[in-house]
Amino acid sequence: MMRKHFLFIFFVLILICHTGLYAQMQGLHGDIVEQRNGVHSGNQFRVSFYNDGMIGGNQVPPDYFGEWPINSGTQYLRDGNIFVGSEVLDRDGLLKHIVSENPRNRPVGDPSAGDIGPNGENWTFLPLRGFANPDTNKIAMSKWKFSWPYFWPDKADDLLDAGWAGSWNGYFGKNVFNADEESYYVADDYANQEFNFYPDSTDANRRGLGIRLYFRGFQWSNALVEDALFVLYDLENIGTREYDKMVFGYKCGNNLGDTSTSGGDGNDDNGEYDKENDLAFLYDNDDIGAGGWTPVGYIGGAFLESPGNHFDSIDNDGDGMFGSGRIITEEMMLPKTLHVGDEIILTDYDTFVRERMSMPNDTIRVQYQDLVFKFWPGKEITEIPFNLVDDNLNGIIDESNGATIGTPPNEISTYLYVGLKCVDYFTGEGLDNPLLDEQRDDDVDNDGDWNIRTDDLGADGVAFTGDPGEADGQPTSGEPHFDKTDIDETDMLGLTSFTLYFWPDIPRSNDELVWEAIRPGYFDDLLQNNNTELLYGSGYFPMKPGQIERFSMGIILGEDRDDFYQNAYWVAKAYNENYNFSKAPYVPTLTGVPGDGRVTLYWDDFAEQSEDPITGKDFEGYRIYRSTDPGWNDMKGITDGQGSVTYRKPLAQFDLINEYSGYALTPIKGVQFWLGEDTGIRHAFVDTTVQNGFTYYYAVTSYDRGDPLASIPPSECSKFVSISTSGEIDKGSNVAIVRPEAPAAGFVQADFDSSIIKKLPGTKASGAVNYKIIDPMSIKDNNTYQIVFEDSLAEMLPMTKNFSIINTTTGDVLVKRSTLFNDGDEVPVTDGFRISFQGNPAEFVFDEENSGWNRPGVYAPTLRVFNYRTQPVELLAADFKIVIGEVGMDTSTTYFRGTAEIPAIPVNFKVVNLFSNEKIKFALRDLDVVEGEEGKFTAYTSGRRIDELILLSGTSTDTVKAGWQISLTDVNGDSLPPEVGDELSITFHKPFTARDKYQFTTAGPKIDKELAKGQIDNIKVVPNPYVVTNSWEPLNPYSNGRGPRELHFIHLPPKCTIRIFSVRGQLVTTLEHDAELWDGTEIWDMLTKDELDIAYGIYVYHVEAEGIGQKIGKFAVIK
Repeated sequence: MMRKHFLFIFFVLILICHTGLYAQMQGLHGDIVEQRNGVHSGNQFRVSFYNDGMIGGNQVPPDYFGEWPINSGTQYLRDGNIFVGSEVLDRDGLLKHIVSENPRNRPVGDPSAGDIGPNGENWTFLPLRGFANPDTNKIAMSKWKFSWPYFWPDKADDLLDAGWAGSWNGYFGKNVFNADEESYYVADDYANQEFNFYPDSTDANRRGLGIRLYFRGFQWSNALVEDALFVLYDLENIGTREYDKMVFGYKCGNNLGDTSTSGGDGNDDNGEYDKENDLAFLYDNDDIGAGGWTPVGYIGGAFLESPGNHFDSIDNDGDGMFGSGRIITEEMMLPKTLHVGDEIILTDYDTFVRERMSMPNDTIRVQYQDLVFKFWPGKEITEIPFNLVDDNLNGIIDESNGATIGTPPNEISTYLYVGLKCVDYFTGEGLDNPLLDEQRDDDVDNDGDWNIRTDDLGADGVAFTGDPGEADGQPTSGEPHFDKTDIDETDMLGLTSFTLYFWPDIPRSNDELVWEAIRPGYFDDLLQNNNTELLYGSGYFPMKPGQIERFSMGIILGEDRDDFYQNAYWVAKAYNENYNFSKAPYVPTLTGVPGDGRVTLYWDDFAEQSEDPITGKDFEGYRIYRSTDPGWNDMKGITDGQGSVTYRKPLAQFDLINEYSGYALTPIKGVQFWLGEDTGIRHAFVDTTVQNGFTYYYAVTSYDRGDPLASIPPSECSKFVSISTSGEIDKGSNVAIVRPEAPAAGFVQADFDSSIIKKLPGTKASGAVNYKIIDPMSIKDNNTYQIVFEDSLAEMLPMTKNFSIINTTTGDVLVKRSTLFNDGDEVPVTDGFRISFQGNPAEFVFDEENSGWNRPGVYAPTLRVFNYRTQPVELLAADFKIVIGEVGMDTSTTYFRGTAEIPAIPVNFKVVNLFSNEKIKFALRDLDVVEGEEGKFTAYTSGRRIDELILLSGTSTDTVKAGWQISLTDVNGDSLPPEVGDELSITFHKPFTARDKYQFTTAGPKIDKELAKGQIDNIKVVPNPYVVTNSWEPLNPYSNGRGPRELHFIHLPPKCTIRIFSVRGQLVTTLEHDAELWDGTEIWDMLTKDELDIAYGIYVYHVEAEGIGQKIGKFAVIK
């Protein structure tokens, strides 16, 4: 009864939580105060974006205007803007075109601004609260856990985990990080009050079209899609109005050829469209950017998924061209007159079933919603575009959709569907074409790509779960490449409009101009070599209340047309496969340690635990990259088949010793990935080829081997570093920025003598413990550590199970129950050092080489485990010694061998445990008996018989157990029996066990002031003289003038004051050096105390360090 009561309360609480969260989701609406930004920088394309629908810059530093390649400063997308529109009747009965767009930080009247109300309020899409951490200004992104909300309002219906608190709300599932970067937010057009229209009869405050927008952005570092951003817009009609004509538009605003520091090249842009591939793109007319850089390349958008139209009998997506059907021609648009007896096709607009009949001699009435269309003999009929009705009675709806662009006499008429196939209802041709009017809920594999060998996984799409449909030999909804999981089974609209226009000519806030530009069939590519903006769209599609339609797009870049098209191909392929291309292993965490003329790198083994969603655990190795440029551009490039850089040659590479090495069999864009040379895995690397004073960017990437049998190429994780124009750095965990320098004056390095690792009492293991300093600055001073072990029994003897490292000074457990205790295992770096083990045997093993008598010629011992039927055995895990004396020096213990008694007798020996120095109990089967010699441990004195010495454990006759059995043997035929004074040592190779403990104390780095006093004269300025520039200075970020300059003062004490004077004694500036112990360098930007560039000439510097001394010197700056 108590349990039932508890369960009732439990489910009531869940229901209350669920109801509360659900109510919060229902009450949410867009608000400008929730506006936040984020940065996608997971591959070569870095771009800012906002949680109101915009991708690009919004004048909120540091904004990235579609930078590609990353850290290059070259810009491709100033503002990407969405438009969602529909044709409606307002409350006054007037036909209106409402278009909701995202806002932008622009004043009223600016062509780039969204709709702004009379009081300055935004009549646009605005973000909903609750989808980001309210304490940060960042959009929720998978890479920024700090940006996640406390719970997710749209996950309130999860009864087991309402709101997914603390988890990532991923497209692929809770806490599933398939993409290298993923972003998520929700917005709506609640605030769009421009028109007298109310989309929701249950909420008088909701305006716009009642559209809620769910946005996701994805990036992968995979070389196939490293030049793209995937964006997904799910549009939900949360109002009560039904729409027949919805359209989606996207504006690509750009100034191709501009950079973050120089502009003026935005007036020579061209654009094109590719209807067959649903592509719209821009490129620079002369392919030369501001300042002369080249190639500028291409940027464009691709509709990867869009709503379908399976009612119009037209092959909207063009995938049915190889099947039956009639080709749509312009002749079909010509008017004709109805006559009695003419064959006509009538459409039922409730079911969209077509009926073939003859034209009667009276009027036919066709109802479409609230409208009635009349047809009679003698009436001239022609297809009227965009009215969603079959006006010419051929069964095809709106085949005449198109537009006329230009002005007479240079008008150009375009038709959206001319050249595509449709159903000919008069002949029946096309009715058997599965790719005409296909849909994702018709239980038909329309495109025939379901594979019984790989796709027969059942409704959950996962193998070996035994769910319905698995291994039944026929496609089931939920399985790959069938119905809802196969986007090709939608008659997608794709690209239906394209407009190039001069930037100010179509203000984003002008709904009617935008509507005209994105209406289906409008393709205007006349404006070229100008300040060209690109606006493209997809429509029309219906939306009922509660319906969700998806637009998935790729924003794609390429060095030239071929590269752009190749990238577009891989983006589309990745999307069509539900992003199921091979995923790179996890990103490791790298630490870089600067030194004097050296850099030490070490990283974790997190990547080795990765499991690819397709190929399983296929981790193969690590690559190390080094560059003085954050874009890695000074590393040797490896180009693909089109001449584009696909990889960079690594500084070093470490891979598993296995059957995979050399070049991978499956290429990537014509490049075969180098898998390595079976070097073995390492987690540390020392670079001794660096120069002091230079800033180096290091990356350690993890890669897998792919699957040659499945034609899956290897994948490598990203090496992301992002530096804003203001100098702010954002980087991946596998990137380290290091500047090696000369040490500070008086610096004493952390040191450790491995010989002082102490074995604590009771430690008997045969193996050795080694210690190596990896990160000297992390070594803690005067901290004591212990290494302890756990063991388990194997074959009745203990063997090493795991070990732990404990800082006994702080009580912290640095390594807990690790199994990396074998030769060659790399224990993680902790507190700056790494422990390793050497010579640890797998188990207790008899050490014949170091066992034996204390004098030569005595019978050799043989050792084996006592074995008599099922009697219990317990082996002594210790070295021991048998000491020979006179009979009576000890007495054996009674032991029953089965039912046969081995009696206790006086003997001439004793057995000593060398670990405890205590005597061991034993039984003696005195088989080699000579009268008067009883109790002696002998062999062969009575012929060929030998005694058996059995070591025992236990405290009573009932609990005593046998263990080792020892006998003597004559190996060479001339051995002698033992005599008084002989000692036999029995030793083992012993693994680390629970009784073993090791201890050591560390000494951290320090400054020795007395040593510093003797080194203060080593202080100097480099370079000296400074001539025009300096090789380690960063690249100039400005379009004109010189960039930042640097002079380095080196060998300084950790804390000192540097005063710089002109030769006339005027103080130029004062520098306060207060750095970490190891850092003996102060970098001066060569600016005066008034932030002015210094003049050329001779300067004097004075360094003063309290308690150490002072140094005076001079340097020259030469023009």
